[in-house]
Amino acid sequence: MNTDDKILEFQGITKSFPGVKALDDINTEFRYGEVHALVGENGAGKSTLMKILSGVYTPDSGKIIYKGKETVLKNPHQAHMDGISIIFQEFSLISHMTVAENVFLNREPVNKLGFLNKREVRREVEALSEQLGIDIDVEAKVATLSVVERQLVEIMKALSVDASILIMDEPSAPLTDKELVKLFEIINSLKKKGVTVIYISHMLEEVFEIADRVTVIKDGKKMGTFQVGEMTKDDLVRHMVGRDIQDIYPPLGTPMNENLLEVKNLGLDGELHDISFDLKRGEVLGLAGMVGSGRGLLVQTLLGIIRKSDGHFILEGEETDITGIRNAIGMGYCYIPSDRKNEGIIASMNILENTTVTSLDDFLSKGFINKQAEKKAARDQIAALNTKTPSIYTDIANLSGGNQQKVLLSRALLTGPKIYVIVEPTRGIDVGAKHEIYKIIRDLTGKGNSVIMVSSELPEVIGMSDRVLVLHRGTIAGIIDQHEKPSNEEEILSLAVGHEYSLRKEGA
Repeated sequence: MNTDDKILEFQGITKSFPGVKALDDINTEFRYGEVHALVGENGAGKSTLMKILSGVYTPDSGKIIYKGKETVLKNPHQAHMDGISIIFQEFSLISHMTVAENVFLNREPVNKLGFLNKREVRREVEALSEQLGIDIDVEAKVATLSVVERQLVEIMKALSVDASILIMDEPSAPLTDKELVKLFEIINSLKKKGVTVIYISHMLEEVFEIADRVTVIKDGKKMGTFQVGEMTKDDLVRHMVGRDIQDIYPPLGTPMNENLLEVKNLGLDGELHDISFDLKRGEVLGLAGMVGSGRGLLVQTLLGIIRKSDGHFILEGEETDITGIRNAIGMGYCYIPSDRKNEGIIASMNILENTTVTSLDDFLSKGFINKQAEKKAARDQIAALNTKTPSIYTDIANLSGGNQQKVLLSRALLTGPKIYVIVEPTRGIDVGAKHEIYKIIRDLTGKGNSVIMVSSELPEVIGMSDRVLVLHRGTIAGIIDQHEKPSNEEEILSLAVGHEYSLRKEGA
């Protein structure tokens, strides 16, 4: 198959929703056996375009030419049976069913009597997993699988219909570096078989690693399609955001010489050991460490989600005990978790409701909520944080990840906290929205608030933190003051894996 041959072409695809034009005259084409990346800021229109291709949405105008013929994709089932499969960011597996049952859901092979042929299901799924090099128990219940294993099941499910086009929407989000290598191996094997992979990602390093070509979408318009080998990362960012970002991170702040919080000899039942540090007013304290280092446990202990077994908390000069998350919030903490979908936003509510849900008491007047004051507060937050939305009544589930994160920050701001605990502040957010989130965080510290930031992205930790606290196996491996000497990835990684940086530099 000549890879210059087109398997798919969009001609003038346009799609609008109330208050927003999501896609505006999109014209682009995809070739047999290529990995074609699709990039753009959150809300640019990437997911809308792919939902049109997978039959979830119908375009308002334009044509889809698939394998040389104009095609109308009426629903996801039709698209799937026609060889167009999509793996969404949110898994669509049924937890109480087995791997094999999920792979063949709604199209199970049956015997002559019309009953499910379990032997045939198992045989076909085992053959598929072997073909893809996936080692997984096909009889295991999905509920027992790790996030990574569920991702692999989604891939098998998508490819079980002999797919010609496979759409991957942020497939690397739950994966470690080692698991990402395996994903890339699978993608390369699919490419050799002539499968077209459309790869949506905010991680530009992945685009340059795996893609042949890249199409950039901005504000619903196509900005261009480029050969990846002929571009630099700066070129791609410029096309995505419409401007140069010379330095995505704002300058470091000027923390006050005053401890807002002191943690002394904190312990947690053999998991955390003798943790002692302070948090200055007006600083970003970054928490870094490998998986299993204790970062998550430390955050949960600081917030009272898990009760400490040893140690002391001193808040604004007074020793205190944090007995739970509500107690922590009452003391001036706020918590913005990494899992926006399940732990942050309330998907069934609109932006207004999500913004004010934790501060409704502030809008009470004679026992009733002052609706005008509530709406004004939400609109003021939208303006202050530059949240992109048609209305305060827009369902939050319809916003991009970056704008959902801004709503969570707005919610926190209305409670007037002193300490912001933010985990993975820009996970799943594009480079332009990251820049805005970073500015918001710096504005918070400029007003005397403090931020404890946990991030798996070392450039983010280095770029945003006044000091970096590195954990290794439940202990503090080191605290780096970036005002004294800026850190680098090698230094943080050395501490994170248990080696002194100075020794590593000498070859130990």
